[in-house]
Amino acid sequence: MASRNHATCRILIKRGSEHIVLKVEDIVLFYTENKVVYLLDRSLCKYMCERNLSELEGTLSPEMFFRANRKYILNINFVKSYKAFEKVKLVIEFLLPGIEHQVIISQETAPYFKKWISDF
Repeated sequence: MASRNHATCRILIKRGSEHIVLKVEDIVLFYTENKVVYLLDRSLCKYMCERNLSELEGTLSPEMFFRANRKYILNINFVKSYKAFEKVKLVIEFLLPGIEHQVIISQETAPYFKKWISDF
């Protein structure tokens, strides 16, 4: 019987005729832009991903990755801090300088995010 694998260690990215193997622990975040899914690695290299965020969410470790909203999945190892935004939302600050993504956690999702980050 096949089980759902949340222990994905690597992700295969296709760039032209080249196939690139990335360790999931090196991925800062996955995000959508113009209906295309990308990932950003620790070197701030951007790669196009063939899976959608829902598919990725089902294969990534829930201890390491969090679905912040419909646009982002975050890696806990690159979250530096979070703070209140518009009183009821949260905004994420990343460990790596140069990440130009403003990730907002909604009021509804904020309690789940706080529990996830404190349980790590």
